[in-house]
Amino acid sequence: MTVGLFGGSFNPPHVAHLIVAEVVRDQFALDEVWWIPNATPPHKPNDELAAVKHRLAMTERTVESNTAFRVCGVEAHREGVSYTVETLRVLQDQHPDTDFALILGSDSLDHFADWHRPDEIAERVPLVVYKRPGAIESVAAPRFANHVQYAAAPVMEISGTEVRARRRADRSIRHLVPEAVRSYIETHDLYRPPD
Repeated sequence: MTVGLFGGSFNPPHVAHLIVAEVVRDQFALDEVWWIPNATPPHKPNDELAAVKHRLAMTERTVESNTAFRVCGVEAHREGVSYTVETLRVLQDQHPDTDFALILGSDSLDHFADWHRPDEIAERVPLVVYKRPGAIESVAAPRFANHVQYAAAPVMEISGTEVRARRRADRSIRHLVPEAVRSYIETHDLYRPPD
């Protein structure tokens, strides 16, 4: 089986995530894409991060209609900072007959050399990269060039930052996130300024 690992804060998951995951799954003939919400991302500030239980629940609602997508809670249930290399070690030990690839945005590739143990990550799995708005148009470090495959995914201007800003401004997020996620956000009153 071939599986794409799609990690992120998913704060919240939105339609651009769905489009990228499906385009990558199709282009690289992946059997499945496993969405991996992280509990404590090492590269993002924690100030606007919804609790991991909410991000996990929203991600489950996002993928429920696609049988090739599933949520993997390996990072959500881990204590401390979520490092990709640790996730790869665990999943490759648990699933020795599965070929994994790591799906990441070009903005992440720009800083990949600064990740925890990037050389081990690149040796363990191919890096499937999709373009993100505003990312630098070059490979982060020449030493990873042979490990990168580029996806022909459309560049989407939708971001979690935009969704959260629209919520704070009491503006519509309809069609930016799946309807089940929009309903969850409203039910749990997420991404509103504190009273």
